[in-house]
Amino acid sequence: MTPTRAGAGQLRRKETEPAPSAAQQPGLIIALTSLKGGVGKTTITMHLATAVAQAGLAVVVLDADEEVSAVRWQQHANADGIRLPFEVVVAERNSLMRQARDFARAGRTVIIDTPPNNREVLKSAATVADVVLVPVLPTGLDVDRLATTLELLADLEAALEKFNYAIVLNRFDARKGMAHEANEALNAHPRLETVIKSLSAYEKVFGQIPTELAQFRLIWAEIGSAVGDLP
Repeated sequence: MTPTRAGAGQLRRKETEPAPSAAQQPGLIIALTSLKGGVGKTTITMHLATAVAQAGLAVVVLDADEEVSAVRWQQHANADGIRLPFEVVVAERNSLMRQARDFARAGRTVIIDTPPNNREVLKSAATVADVVLVPVLPTGLDVDRLATTLELLADLEAALEKFNYAIVLNRFDARKGMAHEANEALNAHPRLETVIKSLSAYEKVFGQIPTELAQFRLIWAEIGSAVGDLP
């Protein structure tokens, strides 16, 4: 993937080919990855899953994190009589790639929430994914720590024939100068045009159905422009 300036859209576009019928259409696999913890992978996963489900697709979240935060989110929702518009399933660590591929072949969009500091799971999730998203917070420390994750992904990109990854800037606060500096620093890397703003609604929605979805619909649209037509 060749980095371009911000706003240009940096996921690689697939070559045009005849679209298979709906019955043959496998679902996409999207992996949220970062070796650094606390960057918002689970929150992004659950919001993106909701946006995709509301677009009319069947979605499953594979929770590969030891803390099973996505599973707990679903459990809290169920306890309150709330049914999420998608299913959350515990990932099978020893067969994650097969598990994700089986769901995708059944026509479900798969979103994998990965743990921090686990290279093995990150590699498995990134290898099987059609698109890898790497959340990063707009701080100097987070941008600096991003390097180890990008090095690992660069190795996978060199080994795999087709590999799409992009950084997504999370919790962006336009009032903070450091946020703009971090935003500019990321322009040297493959990244999404859409940034996820810092909203208190994201912090209060655990155990509920996410409702602030505008930015996640834009992310889904960016993915769609790269890999093909999506609802």
